[in-house]
Formats: sequence, C-alpha cells, structure tokens
Amino acid sequence: MQDELDPEVRPYREAEHAIEPAFLNRWSPRAFSPEPVDDETLMRVFEAARWAASSYNEQPWRFLLARSEEDRATFLDFLTPSNQAWAKNAPVLVLIVSKKTFSHNGQPNAVFAFDAGTCSGYLTLQASLCGLIAHGMAGFDRDKARAALNIPDDFDPMAVFAIGKRGDKNALPPAAQEREVPSNRRPVRESIMEGGFQPAAEKTAEGGTQNE
Repeated sequence: MQDELDPEVRPYREAEHAIEPAFLNRWSPRAFSPEPVDDETLMRVFEAARWAASSYNEQPWRFLLARSEEDRATFLDFLTPSNQAWAKNAPVLVLIVSKKTFSHNGQPNAVFAFDAGTCSGYLTLQASLCGLIAHGMAGFDRDKARAALNIPDDFDPMAVFAIGKRGDKNALPPAAQEREVPSNRRPVRESIMEGGFQPAAEKTAEGGTQNE
C-alpha cells in the first residue's frame, strides 16, 4: 500500500494496519490556487457529504457557500486574521451549520455537531479524491457569521472550509509555509481503551508503556 501513497505524503505517513491509501493521501494544505472549481466537481464533493449517517436521518447539516468575490469577502471578514492570510486565495468557502433540534418532533438533537462532523469527513475525503484540497477552520467569529449570513437561532455554525486546487506554497506567509506538510497521527492503540476509560499510558524505564 505504501507504494500507492502520494510521494509528498509517503515520508510523513505510514498506516499501522491495512487501509485504503485515500485516507493517508488526504491532508489539509493551506496553499490554494485561485482557479475556479467547476460546478460538477464541486457538486460531487457535496454529493458525498450528503450520504453521511445521522441520527434519525435528520441530516442536520447545511452548506452556506461563497464563490463570488462579494460573497467570499463576506466570509473572509469573519475569519481570524491568521486564516484570512491564506484562505483569501481559495475559490470556494463553505460554512457548515447544523440544526440543533429534530425536525420530526422539535426536541433537542444531542448529536447535531457529531453528525455535522461526520458529514465534513465525507466532504474532505471526496474533495481529495476529486483532486482538490479542503481545509477546515475553527478560527472564525461565530456571532459575526450568524449576523452576516442570517443564520437562524436553531442552527449553529460549525466550521468553515476552504476548497479548491493546490497552489504554490511560496505564496503563503512564512509561518504557514513551514506548516505546509502532511501531519502524522498518534498510534491507533493510544486511542483505544478496551472495557472502559483508562489513564494515559506512561513510558517505563525500559521504553515500553504501562497503564497506571
């Protein structure tokens, strides 16, 4: 499988167990080309997100889309300055909002944010499979976004995504250029706690690990 990885990814990522290379090849660059994304390709990205699982099939997510110069300026205005510095080049900005109550009974949906997160995972993976990059951002003013985009009280802003084709990293601010590499992940066993929650493992003198 390692031979199927993107050459840029190979030095940074190696799966501990056999998985599809698409999961390793997907990462979140910040260097975007301003070249527009055609409608059909962009709709493929949202089509994949559409099929994410959700409680009661509520599909609480909605995608607020900015592609025109005017709309992108509105979205950029509620991003943090550090995100504005690179996201300004992306041809597509998307704010994912999620509905806090169930449509069938009006009761609170405890997993509205979880379901929107599942949807965004589908979105980013399909973008990668389409030859695009998608970078999610938590750094934005939610109150400002709500006011600027007329978001109803029953929907919460979740995350902003920049979507587009890969650009030249030399166009990024110096600090962002240094981070323009695929990130690794902690070993899978460190995320698995069989039988119940356990304290973090500590290294032993011999270099192994033990649970307290």
